[in-house]
Amino acid sequence: MIKILVFFLAFVIAGCVSFAPPSPLVTYGGPKTTEKGTSEVAIAMGTGFALFENAHSGGQGWFGRYKYGIDDEFDLGIDAVGIVRSDKGTLTAKLAGRYQVKDNLRLEGGIGVADDADGKSLNSDLGLTWGTINENKLWNYYSTIRVGVAKGYPGDVFGSGTIAPPDVLIVLLNIGTQGKIIDNQKFIFEGGFGYIFPDSHKPGALIYLSCGLLFNIGKKL
Repeated sequence: MIKILVFFLAFVIAGCVSFAPPSPLVTYGGPKTTEKGTSEVAIAMGTGFALFENAHSGGQGWFGRYKYGIDDEFDLGIDAVGIVRSDKGTLTAKLAGRYQVKDNLRLEGGIGVADDADGKSLNSDLGLTWGTINENKLWNYYSTIRVGVAKGYPGDVFGSGTIAPPDVLIVLLNIGTQGKIIDNQKFIFEGGFGYIFPDSHKPGALIYLSCGLLFNIGKKL
């Protein structure tokens, strides 16, 4: 019987330089899509920092994913991230699809919504993941180039005078490794580095580190 362990992941939105919260910008496994008729579940934890000039911020939180294989080249599901930083929090989620371009190359993207202590957003992202696929090896490796955008809206949608956070563009490089526990369970380490470009602000850097588990449910062993 498989015991599912709950882990967490976070990347950070700066406290002193606010901007529209983006979609979950992590990869967590790759570059293979979920097989037709099977499911993928990922749960993770981590920590990260947003580094602006004289305005650094750090935090931690959780990450969760569910994907279902529509066919052997395409899967669809939901990614979600919850973040805690100081006395503020963020919840962001997206509907995300992934398409197998080649054996070791995957295109992925999503569209979502987010609610943050500083405001709300509509957001989207697009990524290209490549890496190794060798079931006979203990460790495989992957990386993703990802671009995300978010449009900010006031925290009070009824218009009490709150200000919408600045729109933002984020460019991120995800780098990860996954180790096989058994055929349908993997342990994952992932980190990322990128840049944040909020409207009307100087750009800042983004860095995160994480670890967690990935499960394939319904896969024949």
